[in-house]
Amino acid sequence: MVILLPIFLLIPLFGFIISLLIPKKNEKLIALSMSITAGIQFILGVSYSLYWVIYSSEPINIKEITLYESNSYTFFIDLFFDQITVTYLLMSSILTLMIAHFSSVYMHKDSGYKRYFNTMLLYFFGVNIIIFSGNFETLFIGWEVLGVSSFLLIAYYRERYLPVRNGFKVFSIYKIADICILLAMWLLHHLFHENITFFQLNNVRFVMEHVQSHPEVATLISFFIILAASVKSAQFPFSSWLPRAMEGPTPSSSIFYGSIAVHIGIYLLLRTYSFWSAILVVKIGVITLGLISSFVANSIAKSQSSIKGQIGYSSISQIGIMMIEVALGLETLALFHLVGNAFLRSYQLLISPSIVTYMLRFQLFSPKTKPTFPRGQSKIRNTMYVLALNEFYMDNVLYKYVWFPAKKLGGKLAFINTKIGVALFGLIGMLFIYLFIGAKYEGLPFHQYFPEVLAFIALCFVLRAFTIRNHPFEAWNLLTINHFFIAFAISFNEHFNFIETIFYLAGIAAAGIVGFITLYQLRKTEYFKLNDYYGHVVKHKNKAFIFLISSLSLMGFPITSTFLGEDLLFSHIHIDQIFLMTLVSINFMVAGIAIMRIYTRIFLGPNHRWERVQARRSA
Repeated sequence: MVILLPIFLLIPLFGFIISLLIPKKNEKLIALSMSITAGIQFILGVSYSLYWVIYSSEPINIKEITLYESNSYTFFIDLFFDQITVTYLLMSSILTLMIAHFSSVYMHKDSGYKRYFNTMLLYFFGVNIIIFSGNFETLFIGWEVLGVSSFLLIAYYRERYLPVRNGFKVFSIYKIADICILLAMWLLHHLFHENITFFQLNNVRFVMEHVQSHPEVATLISFFIILAASVKSAQFPFSSWLPRAMEGPTPSSSIFYGSIAVHIGIYLLLRTYSFWSAILVVKIGVITLGLISSFVANSIAKSQSSIKGQIGYSSISQIGIMMIEVALGLETLALFHLVGNAFLRSYQLLISPSIVTYMLRFQLFSPKTKPTFPRGQSKIRNTMYVLALNEFYMDNVLYKYVWFPAKKLGGKLAFINTKIGVALFGLIGMLFIYLFIGAKYEGLPFHQYFPEVLAFIALCFVLRAFTIRNHPFEAWNLLTINHFFIAFAISFNEHFNFIETIFYLAGIAAAGIVGFITLYQLRKTEYFKLNDYYGHVVKHKNKAFIFLISSLSLMGFPITSTFLGEDLLFSHIHIDQIFLMTLVSINFMVAGIAIMRIYTRIFLGPNHRWERVQARRSA
């Protein structure tokens, strides 16, 4: 049984690769690639699950591949199988199979037919990595794949303004969850002094020994886990991204934001329940969050004018109740609730056009009289209606306290440009070489502050790149140089191993150079800045694809060694270096958003050529 476990990851991977090789015009074969992949996964999942239930029913954990190992750190791929895996495996497989069949007709003759199915199979691969992950490192690989495929599907209609804008907005909020996972991994490394697996977390005695010895660290880890789950499952105050994510095709909205992806937060809570359930204040916090999210989402759902928005907020409301069930230890009930909600919302989204037609006829032939309420009750209802109509001002709060401060700080750093970045890079680089090859830096005055100073300089570069509007090359250069300063900071912090530095910077250097060359080649024939959407993917599909790969590599997406390097880098930050960790975390979050901003502004959105004139916004 153990030998067969990796096959569940190879099936969607091979399906994705095969779909890339199928000619664009062969719609039937493209759709079959997804249907066959999901069908095989479902049949094998049912067979494997039945065998497991009959003969074992004990959790299976295997350490599959060790990617890097040193004296103090091991990065390995770990796979895990239990009742949570069974539930998500069968649910995701059958829903993907159904959506594949539905999409084959729904997307017929669409210009992006092949791109849609390629992205759906990439999503399916990411979901299965998460489902079978046995540790946070493996889960984070699938987490990143799911986030990028989600962005690509929301912005599927990439020649329109709103899908691209909303796709970028969702991606920006997802980065908060990504950083929370990284911070949880960092703290877990220091708490357990090893790469902890979910199988080990099921050992209550083992977990309690560490939680009781370091309760503050354990509470902080739980906070980051719950925050990541809340963002991914659109819980309060991050609920507003879900209806915006409905800009993609209806089938992808159905499987992503009605059924599977939106329930990944619950998966994370179930996987880590044995860890955070030991902390009473955390359990109370999860229950409170679930209650607030359920109430707020239910209120907003009643005021939504869009049927997709109504279904989305209804799903958020049910997920809030699931969080309460998980916190109360009702794991089986939560899994039943999850499956029922997933199938119901998926079905509702697929038939949403028919529901709209029915409701229009119903309103026409069955007009309703306006109800009357007592004066006090009417005032409360009106207040709640205004709050719900404005989605409890969740967007306003995020903009006011997260994005606007970052833009304001970046605006004050307008003096930073490529020349200053290169000059500082040269000076620090020479100092780095001299100190680490020819001398020891411990004897220098204030050497203990070097890491924080370098990380602060790197953050300034990122904030400046985040607000640049007229010079895309400058933004790209600053974002690339930023990573070298991060490597310098960690090296000064703990003699960052040369091999580990290469692991981190190899992908960065390659991505930075390829991205710069791509922009340079595009500039020869096209005009672009970062003050608007230019939609150059219309005429330059190959350049858009190459630049997307470069952007993902620069963000640390798991296609280069930089992904592994990021985790190695975090492991060299000490647990008492909160300020350094804060600087690096904010850096990675804002850098990822700034990089994707460059890609979306240059290559996506309405094309500015006169022969492709279209409305700026849809109705």
